[in-house]
Amino acid sequence: MRTSAIVVGGGIVGVCNALALRQAGHQVTLIDRKQPGRETSYGNAGVLSESSIMVLNNPNMLRALPKLLLGKSLGLRYSPAFVLKNLGWFLKFLSYCTPSRTRAAAFALRALQLASLAQHKKWIAEAGAGHLLRRAGWVKAFRTQASFAKYGAEMALMDEVGVSYSVYDKEQIRQMEPGLKPVYSKAVVMDDTCGVSSPSALTDAYVALFKAAGGTVLRGDVSALSAAQDGWQVCFGEDVLHAENVVIAAGPWSAEVAAWLGYRIPMAWERGYHLHLQPGDGPQLGRAICDMDGGYAMVPTLHGVRITSGVEIAERDASPNHDQIIKSVASARDVHDMKDVIDDEPWMGRRPTLVDSLPMIDAAPRHGGLWFNFGHQHLGLSMAPGSALSIVAMIEGKEPPFDVNPFSATRFPI
Repeated sequence: MRTSAIVVGGGIVGVCNALALRQAGHQVTLIDRKQPGRETSYGNAGVLSESSIMVLNNPNMLRALPKLLLGKSLGLRYSPAFVLKNLGWFLKFLSYCTPSRTRAAAFALRALQLASLAQHKKWIAEAGAGHLLRRAGWVKAFRTQASFAKYGAEMALMDEVGVSYSVYDKEQIRQMEPGLKPVYSKAVVMDDTCGVSSPSALTDAYVALFKAAGGTVLRGDVSALSAAQDGWQVCFGEDVLHAENVVIAAGPWSAEVAAWLGYRIPMAWERGYHLHLQPGDGPQLGRAICDMDGGYAMVPTLHGVRITSGVEIAERDASPNHDQIIKSVASARDVHDMKDVIDDEPWMGRRPTLVDSLPMIDAAPRHGGLWFNFGHQHLGLSMAPGSALSIVAMIEGKEPPFDVNPFSATRFPI
């Protein structure tokens, strides 16, 4: 049965959801206040991962908590005022730092990411965007044997869920990435992980594919949602749009939109930053490198070498704090030769994180025809297609391509 649907949110999750619905034959309108893919989805490392299976709130976080609370880690910064204001959320977040929950989350994320990577490859081919695809693996690099040893628990979990990876020593790292200075003693290469040279260009390609299939894109603010006799009414500017289904895929604004209908979504935000630098004259990077000691990534992109920061826990709309990314760039210069900063100022994005670090991919429990597709934290690009296919299957009354129970809306009292 073919229906009409409005997707609220034009990040990579919303774009993929709109594209999957349209390719399944539904009438689809995608709405965002900006050009699609220019908010949170714009600034990531461009990794299409099937190996990012360790959630942030894992047992290692509890062990590292005293150090993290000092606020000196480049990988994680936080606003004390925000944490105190939302102390209940953070205590619940920490309550998930158990081996059993971490293991269950790993299997759930692995299934979602595998489905997503396979669909990404199909859509990239259909969109004629193969020039953006990089099949070289995602690399996690360690400066010391001690930091590599701490990664052992994640490698054991990757073994259990079936992630393929290779461990490189210092000489192998030099051969793989001659543009890196010899500061890393070990590296873990994710063999099957892919990447793209421009996340925004990939989103543009998917939007073009959606439009070519007959989808509609509208730019502006959604101010209200309400149930109607024939489905849903969406207030868009001065207009009222109608559809049988509405998908909320508005990333960090999703909880706010869901609250209009009485839902209390346990969401916080992992803010992140990036800067682009001009490539140096020496050998260039061939893949994304995550400095596990520094807590940042270096990524070759169409826009320059992108340095992405670690996580900043703060109010969604608080003023940017550039200290983390400035120090990350300084550290990256010690590892890879780069020239001047290209951007006028650092970019900042807000990544939506639910209290258990898993997305919500499900029907809204109290409203027929309303669907939730958000909370993908920093893995939206890696999990968007699989999430989209699942929502389409549920709308059509079919079995999703993997077990979606871990992503149920009713796992929380919302």
